[in-house]
Amino acid sequence: MSPPEVATAALRARRREVARAAGRRRLRLLLSTAGVVAAFVGGLALLHSPLFAAGSIDVVGARQTGRQAVLDATGLWRHPPLIDLSTAADERALERLPWVLRATVTREWPSSVRVVVTERLPVAEVALAGRSRYALVDETGRVLEDTATRVTGLALVLGAGPVPPPGGWLEPPARAAAAVAGAIPVSLVNAVASVESTWPGGVRLRLRSGTEVLLGPATQLREKMVSLATVLRRVGAAPAAPTIVTIDLRVPSDPVLTS
Repeated sequence: MSPPEVATAALRARRREVARAAGRRRLRLLLSTAGVVAAFVGGLALLHSPLFAAGSIDVVGARQTGRQAVLDATGLWRHPPLIDLSTAADERALERLPWVLRATVTREWPSSVRVVVTERLPVAEVALAGRSRYALVDETGRVLEDTATRVTGLALVLGAGPVPPPGGWLEPPARAAAAVAGAIPVSLVNAVASVESTWPGGVRLRLRSGTEVLLGPATQLREKMVSLATVLRRVGAAPAAPTIVTIDLRVPSDPVLTS
């Protein structure tokens, strides 16, 4: 074989070796990719197995809402795989329930979910038109629940207008009255018979003694309640005190009494 022929044969052999090496690299890459995909699919299948499902569900704080309502709102009664849970969506769903103020849903691997609920506090009641029933409301005017009887220790909101079903909010004037009811200190709760919006004039209280308390807008509520407590204490301590018809607290630092 002549030298040129030898060189050509060597070049061809070298090209075949390079091609075989490239083929081996492609095969290794293909096998590696297949291994990663198989591991991913296997891991995903494992995470969707009963081993990693929401088998244990711990519900805390849902005293008024109830455990079943929590499970129904989130779909946790189906015991879904933890990887499929949208905790943010579940929290939003819970916060649409009438009593729920805040909710936190946490995955606890491998197979538990913890739900912590903070519930709203009722501060007043609203009479439902045409029915001998009342709606419990919180200080934001959120309707919490309908009740057949009055609840001891809660003021009655008058002039609320239409009352939505539980989970809805009172109209703005009645919300102001609810905010006032929420600001009444424990020491004065039993002295207050009703809270009424006099929109656009503000809010007024009717005490069980018959005295009317003019509060004006639902602002400076802490100052107004402190002023009211001070006035009632001084009037109660005064000998032969006259009957007070109105207490004007629209300027809390300068209460005006009318007898």
